[in-house]
Amino acid sequence: MEQINDIPRLYTGLAEWAACLVVLLNCRRKVQTAPFIAISAAAVVLQCGFLTMTDDIEAGIVWILVMAAAFFFMCIYIFLCADISAKGAVYGAAAAFLHAEFAASLEWQLHFWLLKRIPISAAFSALLLVTVYAIVFFLFYCLSKRHITEEYVKSLTWKEVTSISILMLFMFAFSNLSFFLSGSPFSGRLAEDIFVIRTLADGFGVAVYWGFQINISEILTQKELYAMRHVLSSQYEQFRNYQESEEMLHMMQHDLKHQIDGLRGETNEQKKEAWLDRIENELDKWWLPQRTGNAVFDTILSAKLRRARQLDVRITCVADGALLNKLHVADICTIFGNALDNALESVVMIPDPQKRLIHVSVSAQKNFIFINIANTLGTALIESEDSLLTTKKDKKNHGYGLKGIKYVVGKYGGHVTHKAEDGWFRLNILIPI
Repeated sequence: MEQINDIPRLYTGLAEWAACLVVLLNCRRKVQTAPFIAISAAAVVLQCGFLTMTDDIEAGIVWILVMAAAFFFMCIYIFLCADISAKGAVYGAAAAFLHAEFAASLEWQLHFWLLKRIPISAAFSALLLVTVYAIVFFLFYCLSKRHITEEYVKSLTWKEVTSISILMLFMFAFSNLSFFLSGSPFSGRLAEDIFVIRTLADGFGVAVYWGFQINISEILTQKELYAMRHVLSSQYEQFRNYQESEEMLHMMQHDLKHQIDGLRGETNEQKKEAWLDRIENELDKWWLPQRTGNAVFDTILSAKLRRARQLDVRITCVADGALLNKLHVADICTIFGNALDNALESVVMIPDPQKRLIHVSVSAQKNFIFINIANTLGTALIESEDSLLTTKKDKKNHGYGLKGIKYVVGKYGGHVTHKAEDGWFRLNILIPI
């Protein structure tokens, strides 16, 4: 076989470290910026230093062990910095390894091809390395941002991790087959052939990975859309039921007039007091808040107030409901129905009923409708950009209420933020008037 100057191990180490960095940029980190920078600096020194020190080891069992150790270092780097499980770290490291191998082989193939045609200076070689790595890892970052969600990584199973690990091992073995078995039907003897085979094999591995990942992403998106439609529909159905309750309340109010007429004729003071107590209890049960100026909001708030009383939760409200009149009925149901349901689910976890508090406000701020729904915290919350993670057992089906709110608010060009601080969780919504 022709003598080959293979990829410098320093280049391989840089590619593996950069690929891990891309994975971490797309994950929630469990360390602050300063420790993250320190760990990253140590990781690049370890990765590049280890592979450079083993540069003279030729293809064989020892070389395989060296690459296995390099992969282990990648897993540790991701696990130390990212707020994910061991499964997620292995999955992220496997994806990073696939892209690192492709970037390194592509860059070296271009380097080798140019080297046989024109003189290449050290500066040009460094520029080529930076350019190829930047393009590959930028595409890796963009695709990961779009198709790999935090929820998906946290819900990974060992079956999925094993699948990508097998893909990684197969790609690595096939791309380096020429270095192990020079006489196989899939091996090359010339340097150009070997580099082409390796780059194509690595590129094929990356393509298979993204074909699988994009397909999974589309399935999860369809599932999420279906769940959101269900949430939106259920909130509107609740509103229809609330309307029926309102009609029943008006009937009760009409019936109370007759009871009052009966009370006027009752001469037994003891019976009259018992009758009055019974009426008062009924009124407390069905008490309505002051009208805000929007019938839909009033209906939802009334229903949630009745539910809150059953759960020993206190809800206060200061709202200019007229600001909501231009919103669609179903959208008002989605925003306040989901937000108040989430708030109630959180505060009932607080043992002390005196601390079960929810506050709702709707006001105008400049040219925006400002909606704030705040509740005391009863369950540990971890905030992410798109959703909230709780201690609920049903984690896979949690979060669609908040996503439904963001979807509805987004239709009006609005913005949703959430913040957990000082024992309160605050949901803030801004909608242009």
